Amino acid sequence: MNTAARTAGHRSVDGVDRITLEPLVVVGLRERVAPAEIKAFFARSLPAVADRLARAGIRAAGPPVAVYRHEADQHFDVTAGFPVDPTSATPDSLVREQLPGGPAVRAVHEGSYDTLPAAYGALSRWFGERRLAPPTMMWEQYLVGPGDAPAAGYLTQIVFPMAG
Repeated sequence: MNTAARTAGHRSVDGVDRITLEPLVVVGLRERVAPAEIKAFFARSLPAVADRLARAGIRAAGPPVAVYRHEADQHFDVTAGFPVDPTSATPDSLVREQLPGGPAVRAVHEGSYDTLPAAYGALSRWFGERRLAPPTMMWEQYLVGPGDAPAAGYLTQIVFPMAG
């Protein structure tokens, strides 16, 4: 799925865009993960999800997505998977995430995953300047990643859905 088709009417403010999203269904594996374990979690979960989807005859409808929620005690509930057609079944042992459509803010980061904190810093400033608390659920979409380009060319979209 073309990411541009999922967003409309954006304008950039200090690297942060206000966008409008279409709803998205993601199927993947969910675990409680510490930040230091996220890379290993993705390395094992994304290939496993891709394999389970292929065995079920389900095609990914876009690049990998990681949904984060419920940060507590320096751990997150993380779902790593792929967008799918909303009418697709959910294979056994995988979970289904319904990502909301509507208003959102995002930052698009180009570069290694090690430099993602810069994009999160821009988002944090954006929320702080508006005296808004970031939503408790957000996601990263890996538009260009390992196997597609060297780390300097990775492209990651970080999305926070906003209430209407």
